[in-house]
Amino acid sequence: MHFDTRASLALHKTNLGLYLRLCTLLRENSLRWINASTHSIDTCSAEFETVIGRMLAADNWTAMLLAAGEMPWKTAQHQVDAVQHLAETMLGSQAAFMSATQEALSTWQRDAAVALRETTGAMPLSTTLRSLIEDYLPSVSS
Repeated sequence: MHFDTRASLALHKTNLGLYLRLCTLLRENSLRWINASTHSIDTCSAEFETVIGRMLAADNWTAMLLAAGEMPWKTAQHQVDAVQHLAETMLGSQAAFMSATQEALSTWQRDAAVALRETTGAMPLSTTLRSLIEDYLPSVSS
């Protein structure tokens, strides 16, 4: 059997398509994490600015202490909310990533089979691989 360069090129292109899709999925997953982190930081900053604003607006020590006394409670509440939001993001992101990865691998598998079928004259994959092994490693087939 003569090595068909069309099959090699078709498989290489199929593999490149898979790599490109996986890179896209990783980028999208990273962006979801970045957005969740940005949301957490923005929420924390807004709470801090609100409390500091109330402290600056206080016209006596009692109002200043009341505003300052809310900070630990607001911080604890924010931390619980942030952990919950990150957990939801993590679960949703992981589920979306795994689903899309499975779809990408299925597409790659289907495209690779089509590429081999079209370039090798509809021979089954095992026959094609056996022929390649026999041509390039004759001692293995003995």
